[in-house]
Amino acid sequence: MLAQCIKSSKVSRVSILSRRPVKQAEGQDKVKVHIHKDFTSYPDSLLHELEGAIGCIWALGISVSQVKPEGKATRNPGRFTQLFARVKGEAETALLALRSENPGLRIWNVRPAFIDESQNPLKDGPDIMLKKVLGRALPLFRTVWPSGVTPTGPLAELLENCALDTASKDDFKARVQGKGVTVEEGDTLGVLLANTGIRRLAGL
Repeated sequence: MLAQCIKSSKVSRVSILSRRPVKQAEGQDKVKVHIHKDFTSYPDSLLHELEGAIGCIWALGISVSQVKPEGKATRNPGRFTQLFARVKGEAETALLALRSENPGLRIWNVRPAFIDESQNPLKDGPDIMLKKVLGRALPLFRTVWPSGVTPTGPLAELLENCALDTASKDDFKARVQGKGVTVEEGDTLGVLLANTGIRRLAGL
């Protein structure tokens, strides 16, 4: 996502909130990293630094194996719902609820599938063994299960376009409605993008 924002002429400034320095941002003039340890609190000094931003792409989280068992939820829980689905469903519901308090807020909940980062020019992060094993399986996945793969490049470009989109709810719905896209109820825009919708809108 950061690589897309750096190269895009539509993005003039990128502010990153991170618990630690971001290697990908080094030497990039339009990127500023704000070291921020507590994501439950945002002091006025930080909010002042973020003034003028028109979009936010939230890409922060932990492994579901680190999530405590209490308080889990999903939008439509089932007896055999997997943990990651419950956690993500809870986050999606909470985000959509913010629209009632912030009428100008537009929410995009995105559900990519198997992330293919092989074409990411600024790939960074821990070199986990599982990640390496799954990476070797990517050529097979692309061949036998293309609809279950989400390339990072097209995904990042789509997320950028979502963050910058200013179309009305009705105009947006008419433009993108179809398989994999659900426009939520409410006066302001709330969208659920399944991987089929991501691939369709990205032209894959």
